[in-house]
Amino acid sequence: MPCAQSGGRPGITDQPLVIADGRMARRRRTGIATYINELAGAQAAVGEPPVRVEWVWGPPGLPRRNRLTSLGNLLIDLIWSHAVLPLIALRRGASAIHVPMNWGPWWSPVPVVVTFQDLAWERRPDDFPAGFRRWARLFGRRSADTAREVITTSESTAADLVELYGVPRERITVIPIGTELPAPGDPRAREPFVLAVGEFEPRKRIPALIAGHRRYWEAAADDPERCRLVVVGRGGSEEAQVLASAGPGCELRGFVSDEELDDLYRRARLLVFPSAFEGFGLPVIEAMARECPVMLARNSSLREIGGDAAIWLDDVTAEGIGEALSSALSDPGALAERGRRARDDSQRFAWPAAAGRTLDVLATAAR
Repeated sequence: MPCAQSGGRPGITDQPLVIADGRMARRRRTGIATYINELAGAQAAVGEPPVRVEWVWGPPGLPRRNRLTSLGNLLIDLIWSHAVLPLIALRRGASAIHVPMNWGPWWSPVPVVVTFQDLAWERRPDDFPAGFRRWARLFGRRSADTAREVITTSESTAADLVELYGVPRERITVIPIGTELPAPGDPRAREPFVLAVGEFEPRKRIPALIAGHRRYWEAAADDPERCRLVVVGRGGSEEAQVLASAGPGCELRGFVSDEELDDLYRRARLLVFPSAFEGFGLPVIEAMARECPVMLARNSSLREIGGDAAIWLDDVTAEGIGEALSSALSDPGALAERGRRARDDSQRFAWPAAAGRTLDVLATAAR
């Protein structure tokens, strides 16, 4: 993939140049890939940016098949992040590097800005292999210590950096992730299904959601409007468990296109997001912006973005999820009202604002 340059008007080259690392967008279709692609696009749309940003995409990752391919991807990551990326910055005459995913280069000829998406390996250590935890902690701490500027996408992650890594709060700028805000109109009837979006990792709690939905599904057997569960996602250490546990009333869609996901948000009765920990929770604001009510576990950054519109899920056992679904889905009018409030609340999250504030931080680092 060629480099994508954002910022600046044709013929203007006197602004400082920032090299931005877009490689993670080539690895998997996850929230970080959406973050990188949307941020790059929003930066390119800024009319008179304080810096020029050139995104470099690096080599694609190996397919995630076994431990050998995981080690191969780790080796590629190390070479790219700690050797190739600094050399690109040196060769281009850049004034700074922006790394949008937690771990900056060990050495850099120019100042580095690191965006920490989360510290999940610290808050949920049992969800990660011991080797990855050691690697993430080593490079995470060094990145936090050496970065000229630190960005987080939530106050929750900022607080984690202060508490766990001792980063002074004044060094951290919180810039929430944006989402596309659809124009009013194009209403679509809500259909009898609830939606879940996410990779099948332990903290996402997809098996618990499937078990909870099964309880609801069986209890609502006589309801002609009972809602099936549609799960969008693939991969992760619990994929086999998810595939084995999906039964009647549960549909596994795998990955879908952006257009299909947009349509699902617009038609679902409810987004259920029982994650145990999130640095932000992009599917939540994507759903809210499309007037889809959301049911969220009460933790980490989800407390920030859910606001008054969210239905809070305090019991994330199968029994608790089943009861919460039965209660929420029994009152379509209340759900519709929550959806309208969610859309209004989602106006806080917009990519143009995120891009502009990020460019300002990059300009500060590049001085």
